[in-house]
Amino acid sequence: MSERPHGGAAGSAGEGDGVVVAGLSRDLGLVSALAIGTGTMIAAGIFTLSGLAVGYVGSAAIVSFLLAAVVAAFTALTYCEFTSIYPFSGEGYLYARKTFPPLLAYLVGWCILLGYSSSCAFYIASLSTYFNEFIWHVPLAALPGLVFLAALTLLNIKGTKESGTFQIVVTVAKIALLVWFIAGGLGGFDTAAVTERFSRDLPMIASTAALVFITFFGFSAIAASAGEVINPTKTIPRAIFISMLVVTVLYALVVLVVVVADLNEYTEAAMGVAARAFLGPIGGAVIVGGAIFSMISASNASILAGSRVALSMSHRRHLPRFFGRVGERTHTPFVAVLAAGASIGLFALVLPLEDLAHFANLVLLLALCFVNAALIVHRRRHPGIERPFRVPLVPLVPALGIAANIYLILQIPMQGHLQPVLLAMFALLVGLFWYAAWRGTRFEVPDPAGPGSRIVALRASPRTAPFRILLPVYNPHTAEPLLRMAATLARHRDGEITVLRVVRVPDQLPPELARKAIDAEDDMLERLQGLDGELGVPVTTELRVGRNVARAILEAAHEDRSHLILLGWKGFTTQARKVLGEVTDDVVRLARADIMLVRFGPEPAVPRRILLPTAGSVHARKAGGYALGITEGSGGSLTLGGVVAADAPERKRADRERWLADERAEMPAGAAVETRVLAGAGVVESIVAAADEYDAVMVGASGDSFSSRIVFGTIPERVAREAPGTVMVLKSHDRVRAFMGRVAAD
Repeated sequence: MSERPHGGAAGSAGEGDGVVVAGLSRDLGLVSALAIGTGTMIAAGIFTLSGLAVGYVGSAAIVSFLLAAVVAAFTALTYCEFTSIYPFSGEGYLYARKTFPPLLAYLVGWCILLGYSSSCAFYIASLSTYFNEFIWHVPLAALPGLVFLAALTLLNIKGTKESGTFQIVVTVAKIALLVWFIAGGLGGFDTAAVTERFSRDLPMIASTAALVFITFFGFSAIAASAGEVINPTKTIPRAIFISMLVVTVLYALVVLVVVVADLNEYTEAAMGVAARAFLGPIGGAVIVGGAIFSMISASNASILAGSRVALSMSHRRHLPRFFGRVGERTHTPFVAVLAAGASIGLFALVLPLEDLAHFANLVLLLALCFVNAALIVHRRRHPGIERPFRVPLVPLVPALGIAANIYLILQIPMQGHLQPVLLAMFALLVGLFWYAAWRGTRFEVPDPAGPGSRIVALRASPRTAPFRILLPVYNPHTAEPLLRMAATLARHRDGEITVLRVVRVPDQLPPELARKAIDAEDDMLERLQGLDGELGVPVTTELRVGRNVARAILEAAHEDRSHLILLGWKGFTTQARKVLGEVTDDVVRLARADIMLVRFGPEPAVPRRILLPTAGSVHARKAGGYALGITEGSGGSLTLGGVVAADAPERKRADRERWLADERAEMPAGAAVETRVLAGAGVVESIVAAADEYDAVMVGASGDSFSSRIVFGTIPERVAREAPGTVMVLKSHDRVRAFMGRVAAD
């Protein structure tokens, strides 16, 4: 089976929340992609970390850089395969989203967002260090970097093509400067000095590799911009490996030059000092200027990549929808870019330089562990999908990538860098708690991009009650029986009823025709409210107009804080995607209230004798309370049924009778409640056979399955399909269970 996706970038029209979302434009070719990757890697990592690395392990820093490159190469292969399948913006987060459950995919995306923000903050902080050290010392040390950050943020808002052109120019310039620096330094190359300063402290070499890993993460910036790359399936793998090869060679040569400079101390400014020593004051100044422009270009690429990950997360409901807003003229995700700029500035102000590097490395390595694992799972889950680029020796290669990433992660705390580890743990917990709070509490409606419903007629009852029932009505034939059933329940719980009628008015309908439709429906509501004296409960009528009926019902229930939504139901549809009917599906799936679906038999009426088959589920227990309210209000009786096989031994029948007696004991002692063992060939067959003796059958949903994703063949569904008379299906709402369901929802 082939699942190869095609089409444009993530973020096409229609994904915003009440806004029109324009698509991203594909303006970046191979040269631009190379510039993004190379420009991100040739930055603060080489100009700042080269000196620190040599200070730790001498010329063995070359080994540390090579080790970091090998570790990055494992994951780069994984990125190439995923990009060939999903050539859209979002990189590691997108790949996790296509493979893992939503919550785990969010965690990967959150790690990548933290990684891009902190790594870019590292570049910005390095820029400030070089500026203060070699150009002009300012009272606020972080100010130079923050000024450039603001300018880059505005540049990325202006347009991808403009920022991509800027990236090419700066990247070519700094490669030329690095070649000049290397040529000047290698003139005094001393093999003995390099050999003498080669550290043999293997743990320290590994720890240094963990420090400098950030310098190779630029390959992911290429994949993050896949939605704007021309022919991404071929362009991105080429750009990733060409840029990694170029950068690795340059890094090794730069480290050699820094070593032979024989400086008194090796700090984050060591390369600038070495440039002065080899190239003189003017040459040194040029290299320092190149270093600053390198940090600017790396920051630019990180802002571009981080904002695209945020864009992808927004479109897949892992960040609020406004993060996915794309400018109609600029075709850039301006909200995501602004958010990226703000978070980068915060990191740059809070953490010192080396801690920024360790923090960024930790969260990025953690994310890459999951991305490598995603490839293994994806290969097994989608064996037939088209893969233009295939990683060899799967699962061995991604497994090696996972092991190498974990090894580098462990080096950070083992070398005593506990502050960035603790901060990373705190940041991950904050992200998870925020996500749970946001996803768990937000009010969801179908057709969120469309206009909401509005009330055009309201006759409110003067009284309020602790229990509120919302009764949407549509069919005049069943409206009054449903209202009488709702009134029976309301009297039992000292409640009140809101009768809702929704008029679906298309946007293009002329006002005079819309007014006629509204007046006709208002007459029906007025007749129903006239029954409130006879029913003995407060009845409010509400007429709404809207483009989406289900959304109007949900908005009414939300505003009224309804406890129960009572829905008339004509039965199942024949479409698998709309099991209960389009409106009912959406209401059952999204409502934050108990849902009772009522499918009347040939003669719609409030049932007096109800059969409630139960196995003790949370929905069945809640259904028992509602069924008892109906039967007590109508002067009837409730029968609790327990099913056993027809050929079951007497012991099982006795066990079922005792269990039913325990269930009965939990109900009011004076209530008209009986128990009955139902024996038959199967559960559904037993219930349907007994249903003829009762006015109605009420069943509770099976677990959490009674929604638009109901599994065909479940007991409630089959009973609702096969029982000839009135059938009521109850799905109870539990706040905690519903909260967790929304957090883990797709």
